Amino acid sequence: MGEVSKNSGELGEKYVSNFLNLIGWTNHQEGLSIECIESEKHNTHNSKNGRKTHGIDKLYAYMSPMDTSTLIHSVISVKHTQNEYPSSPNNKFKEFMQDLAYTIECYHESELIIQNRDNYTIEDEKIIGLLFWLSTESDRNYSIINNLQNPRLNDDLQYDRIQIIDNDRMEYISNSIDLIKTEYKEYKYSFYYFETPNNIADKEKQSSGKILPIEMLNSDIQIFKLEKDKEIILVLVLKDNFHIDTLKRVFGLAHRLSNNLTSNVHIYFKNFEHEVQKNKNIVNNIKQQFKDKSFIDHTFVFGYDIGFKSTQVKSETTLEIPNEKLEKPSYDNGSLLPYGEHLRALLSSSLISASELNTLLKKKGIYICKPTKENTIPVLSSLILTPNEFEILKEHQKSKEDKEKRQDTKIKTVNKQNANDLKKHLKSFNLNKIDTNKFRNYEYKTPNINFALDKDKQILTAEYEIKRKQGNKSWHEQIDIFKGQVIIDCSKDELEIITKSISTAKETLYINRLIINHVKEQLKKAKVISETAKEEKILMNDMTNEEILQFLLAFTNNSKLKNIEFNDIISIDIEIDETVTLPNDSQIKWMEEKIKKLKLDGKKIEDIEILSKNENHKYLKCWGIVASFNFNNSIAGKGNVKIDFRFNPHNKNEFFIQINKIDYDKKIYLYRKIEEMVLTDIDNIKFTKHKEIMEKKNV
Repeated sequence: MGEVSKNSGELGEKYVSNFLNLIGWTNHQEGLSIECIESEKHNTHNSKNGRKTHGIDKLYAYMSPMDTSTLIHSVISVKHTQNEYPSSPNNKFKEFMQDLAYTIECYHESELIIQNRDNYTIEDEKIIGLLFWLSTESDRNYSIINNLQNPRLNDDLQYDRIQIIDNDRMEYISNSIDLIKTEYKEYKYSFYYFETPNNIADKEKQSSGKILPIEMLNSDIQIFKLEKDKEIILVLVLKDNFHIDTLKRVFGLAHRLSNNLTSNVHIYFKNFEHEVQKNKNIVNNIKQQFKDKSFIDHTFVFGYDIGFKSTQVKSETTLEIPNEKLEKPSYDNGSLLPYGEHLRALLSSSLISASELNTLLKKKGIYICKPTKENTIPVLSSLILTPNEFEILKEHQKSKEDKEKRQDTKIKTVNKQNANDLKKHLKSFNLNKIDTNKFRNYEYKTPNINFALDKDKQILTAEYEIKRKQGNKSWHEQIDIFKGQVIIDCSKDELEIITKSISTAKETLYINRLIINHVKEQLKKAKVISETAKEEKILMNDMTNEEILQFLLAFTNNSKLKNIEFNDIISIDIEIDETVTLPNDSQIKWMEEKIKKLKLDGKKIEDIEILSKNENHKYLKCWGIVASFNFNNSIAGKGNVKIDFRFNPHNKNEFFIQINKIDYDKKIYLYRKIEEMVLTDIDNIKFTKHKEIMEKKNV
């Protein structure tokens, strides 16, 4: 057994050495040993005298072309099995990660790191772990990274970044380089170094070189610069299969990358049969949509890894280099694939969370020890993201702003109203006349507003759209369309109307407020409401900490729900209320110094001690919860809905509701019908519970 393990290890080492030579890491060190400085902590084998040393399979240090004056120490661990990858890889993965992280921790203080700094002038250095996890029996395109189930690593691990290379990753990069060597034998090739936020100010930065930077090891687009005499060709090899939308964005990427370098670009997609006439027509159709004809006429699309169908028809290339400076993109027109500084702008958006960026990195096999935005953004902006990865980021950014946020207020009326009579008092009006904001960054697509009447539901509805343009913002945020809606509800058997503000951006929230104020003025003139009538809002500041939690947890009470059934709380945002002193015997005293804000995620959060015990509530300020509900009825069929119940700190701490997602049978049922059903239950609890809390306060 020991001999088999040794042979497997030696074979893995050979595979990795060949690969490192292929990517230009030719002078890497091997078979190193360093002293362990954390003997007890790192004693994974329970040795009586603690751990003495760490073995480093391979090590490569180089000056980064992607990060100015930065020395990269690549600490490499090789794990190879002659069997298949495990079907449940998490435990083995955590073991490998712990071993490498402990090695990195001791490398920080080793004599070896000092030796590797010699002869370099540096301003910064990064120690990055590379875990090669390879299998002989598993398919060469098998990705163990995709089969990891979000493994939770030990909290005591100390490392900056560890990148995973598996069969699939190693095969893709090897194929990319072999492709260049085979198809372009007469050309000298190098790896192309694009501009990143970390090297943009470097006057001496290289545009290409013989070393593939560590950042690009986990990128799904590899870029090569080919030279022969005065001819230059830029080649992009994609890991993904061909797709029309993907090609549009890759054309845009290639256009920007090739500016002032060459107009000769070759793009390769895996398994794409480029000689099939149907595929030729698709490519030519997309080319026709591209404005810069001098560029697109010298850009060609090929397939690789297609066996005998890979015959490449050599096309004429040009030696001309475009003279014009490419303009910066002003908005996403569907053909942009940002990188470097433009990508950093998107990643920095407050609508894309650190958790979402961390998830994207993990899918690429990159693990960050402390995945704050400060740590994840520099890594991602030094990669070339694929169009699919870019779409995921755009969806995160867009969906959070696009989702309808609902806020309701009540206004007492002099007499009971019906929607038909109310409409007579609410004449059509122009939004431009009531919106006096001289510095607004939007224009109205539908400025004339007229309340539509629904007699059956006893509601009036006003809808509009705005086109927002913000020149001071990043390109991806500059132009967008947002909808707003105000509903006047007269259906209750009480002397009141309910105004419902439905917004998709901060601008529409502001406009909704203008509309509601306009409605109030018109109804005061008509004597429908008194001159002193005030809106009744649900505000955090009007309730104690205990009452806020009572209010939010009321939505989880199934006895009050008719059409939907509470399932569980997905997440909850709480913080220690700094205006309240925690007594020394409090069960949550430990949180006072260690935790100010806390976001809890997972199953049965409502059963956690700090929430389940009422005596803790006075010390906790809860900003909101996300809860899931099930439904199974004739209105909506069988499905699930996730709802965000939250107080908005940017809008006077006013309560709002946002439906995050509804899972249902789209072939049979209508989204709006299900939404209406869900909100009927939620609104009943919202108004009833708030009224109950406020009445108790006034007793």
